Amino acid sequence: MSTIRREIIALLGDNELNALEISQALSIREKEVYEHLDHINRTLTAQGKRLLVRPYTCLGCGFSFADRHRFNRPGRCPRCKGGHIRMASYFIQQ
Repeated sequence: MSTIRREIIALLGDNELNALEISQALSIREKEVYEHLDHINRTLTAQGKRLLVRPYTCLGCGFSFADRHRFNRPGRCPRCKGGHIRMASYFIQQ
């Protein structure tokens, strides 16, 4: 039997997915995905692999959250204060 983190790693090894897509594929809450991603990032680093992130982007002004180190979803854009933000997506670089 595989753990949730191993299942997430397997998903991200084959596809580029956002947290909502991962939560739907594994039938877990989106909030749980963010908690697992932090641990997965450390595990992959120890294995010589990288968890790459295509950052959150504001749909209103185009601001990119490229310097953000947390995995959870931002509430609003710091530039335009808008709340329409494209979700970050994740994938594993071998």
